[in-house]
Amino acid sequence: MSYIQTKETKVFYERQVVKGSTPLLLLHGGPGGDSRNLRKLFDLFPDRTLYTYDQGGGGRSGKIPPNKRNIVYFVQELKELIALWKLDRFHLFGGSWGTTLALEYYLRVKNNGVQSLLFSSPMFSAPLWEQDAHRLIKKLPNKTRKIIQYCHEIGATDAKVYQEAMQVFYLKHVLRDRKKLLAMMHKKAKNNPQGREIYQYMWGASEFSPTGTLKKYDRTRDLYKISVPTFFSCGQYDEATPKTVKLFHQKVKGSQFQVIANASHVSNVERPKEFVKGIQTFLHEVEA
Repeated sequence: MSYIQTKETKVFYERQVVKGSTPLLLLHGGPGGDSRNLRKLFDLFPDRTLYTYDQGGGGRSGKIPPNKRNIVYFVQELKELIALWKLDRFHLFGGSWGTTLALEYYLRVKNNGVQSLLFSSPMFSAPLWEQDAHRLIKKLPNKTRKIIQYCHEIGATDAKVYQEAMQVFYLKHVLRDRKKLLAMMHKKAKNNPQGREIYQYMWGASEFSPTGTLKKYDRTRDLYKISVPTFFSCGQYDEATPKTVKLFHQKVKGSQFQVIANASHVSNVERPKEFVKGIQTFLHEVEA
């Protein structure tokens, strides 16, 4: 286990070094999440240098003060780490909230070293995310739909019935494996209390309800500014719906788009081989 000290906190990271390869830097979801699921990809990229880390306040990294729970801090943290690792050229991958961070780093930091961008299940517009969520919720069983609506109306998102209803949605659109989903949710609740606070503060009580500081976030109109090779992907049943991800893809000139069949939001866990194959093909084309 490796740690590196930034100006604000101690950051947990892992890397795999392969001489002669352009590094691929992996950004996990959240906010307030951790890189455990991404670490599993190391074995599937044996011929490439990889970096991943737990963003400040999440996972195995140190705590951050409440006033750092914002995009500016996480971009600055990423910038510091890239400098400390001495990465001058790299491919930048993000999953879910990690795509938000990747995009913000690319747009905000000059001479950023990014050779290509890879966006898995991107969140570039909280309003569009919420609209998609409402459409998906309408397809849930009537009882589940009513519980979600009522608990939101009265502010009872910590109620047991809400948590159970939330799992119904998650099993369809986040991770379509009950055992893995329950294990993932248990680990987050038990091992990452500050990460949960960050998630609720910046996003909200659930995946489908942006009520935090990101609730009005929308970078859709800035996607045209991307000028490096770009790859979009999402799952067939993703809460980041194929329709919306295709919209983002169409705004980035020359970008590529893949829908992973029989997968949802955490497609790297559900269909790892298909997930990696698309990325490898894209990177080989970029580097050729």
